[in-house]
Formats: sequence, C-alpha cells, structure tokens
Amino acid sequence: MPKRTVLSLLVILFLSFVVLPGCDLMENLFPGKFSSAPKVTGKTTTATTPVADTAEPVLGTVLARVNNNVITLESFDEKVKNIEALSPDIKINTLDAKKAYLNDLVTQDLLLQEARARGIDKKKDIKDAIEEFKKQVLVRQLVMDETTGIAIEPADIEIFYNQYKKEFAAPEEIKAREIVVSSEATAKEILIGLLQGGDFVAVAKERSIAPSASSGGDLGIVKKGAKFDKFYEVISTLEPGQVSQIFKGPEGFYIVKVDQKKGGTVPPLTEVYDQIKNGLLQQKTAARIQELTEKIKREAKIEIKEELLR
Repeated sequence: MPKRTVLSLLVILFLSFVVLPGCDLMENLFPGKFSSAPKVTGKTTTATTPVADTAEPVLGTVLARVNNNVITLESFDEKVKNIEALSPDIKINTLDAKKAYLNDLVTQDLLLQEARARGIDKKKDIKDAIEEFKKQVLVRQLVMDETTGIAIEPADIEIFYNQYKKEFAAPEEIKAREIVVSSEATAKEILIGLLQGGDFVAVAKERSIAPSASSGGDLGIVKKGAKFDKFYEVISTLEPGQVSQIFKGPEGFYIVKVDQKKGGTVPPLTEVYDQIKNGLLQQKTAARIQELTEKIKREAKIEIKEELLR
C-alpha cells in the first residue's frame, strides 16, 4: 500500500497469530508430501504400537478407527472446509483426494500415538512448546473475535484510490538518445539538420562528444536520477520519436531524442480494487487490535525491570 500504519511490535505479533496455522494444518496443506503413509483400504488400519482399550464414546459418524482413536466424518469435513478456506488453490473435492487426505490423517494419528507411547509428550521442552502454542491459539482467537465484523465500504476504496492513484502507476521507462556538443552554435546547426530529416544516430556517432557517441547516442532506459534533473525533465515531455530543443548541461549543449516510453499510466480502479480493500482491512484490523492492546495495558498492573536486560 502507498501508505502504511506503523504498528507496535506487540500488534505485529498479534496479527501474525491470526494467520499462524497449527502444525497439523501445515501437514494437511501438503497431503502426502511429508510421509509415506499406510493406505486406507477399509474401516480400520493396523498401528505399529498397540494402545490400551480406553476408547471414549464417539460423537458423530465413524469414518476411521486408528487403534482406539476415531476420526469422524463430521471432523473430516470440517478439516477439509478449513483447509480450502485457508488455501483456495487446494481442493479436496474428489474421491481420490479425500482418500489421500484421510490416509494422511491416519498416518498423523499413528505418529502421534507413537510419540505418546515413547513419552515424548512428557519432555519439558515439548510441554513448553505445546503450552506456547496454546497461548498463540488463544491470542489468535481473541484477535479474530475482536475484529469480526470489520468491513470496508466501496466509498472508502474509491476515496483512497482518488487520493493515491498516481502511486499505483508502474514506474515510467524512457529509452533515449543524446547528442552533446561543446558550443551552442554547433548545437543549433545540428538541430536544424535533424529537423530537416537528418539521422540522429549517424549525427551522434559523427559529432557528439559524449561517451555514448559510439552507440549513436543510445542511453538505454534512463531512470530518474541517472542524469541531471534538466535531462529527465526534458525527456519526460517528449513523445517517442520526438527530438528536443537545445538545453545546457554539465558536459555542454544537449539535444535528446526519445525512442520509446512505457509505464507511468495509472491503472483503473477495477484493477487495484481488491488490493486497496485488503490494505484498508489490514489497517482497520491493526487499529482495532491496537485499541484493545492499549485498553488492557491501561487496566493491567505491569512491572518491567529493564535493568536486567543484557
């Protein structure tokens, strides 16, 4: 966006939690990429580690059993819905895709059971990581609850576009040539010849004193700031094929010709509508979270000992 709100570090962290998927979602987004899974061929599969019979009542339609764990059809459909909402390019809407995804869920469940059987979930660093993830999920949900209902009106988008539309234009690219001579009289003579049909490239090679003479005065694409200000000002006013009047520069007297121009045009609102809408939505969301942060900070008792930082 042309104009951005400067956020505090805390607000940036809050916003990052909104889009932070769980570890299982990352696996789900790339089904079949990270494991060689046993194929789901029927209602049950065989786990590598037996689990004690501690099954709980099932709420829903049983889609698969993995030892004593159950994957319900309802939970499967909900996971599919969430994945497709997060990544519209991913579609799990065919029988083969659903079988592959279910196979991945079974594999994931087996690996989870194996990890627990080995006591990995009891290790301090793992417990700490799980606790940290729980905090992130809670904060993410708070942010989602707080920002539900934020909307951007079409009028807001149009106002923003009209105010900043020039900044949506692609940078202008101007391909130009130059002839530089040491005296104004010589420049006038050359300009008359060019206006009478003289070949700019041939004249530049023969009479220009600039380093570009050997290439017929060709400068390629001239970006703003690459030459002195007057040079860019002049070529900006010329149309392709047009030759300038004489103007003074650091190396002498200049005559320039524009070979090509592209870019610099402002795209219509329809092309940048979604871009503006998303940017304004991010700004409003950030502002709402900043308001919440400042409110709870005012109401909280906070003690910070910065002298302990090293």
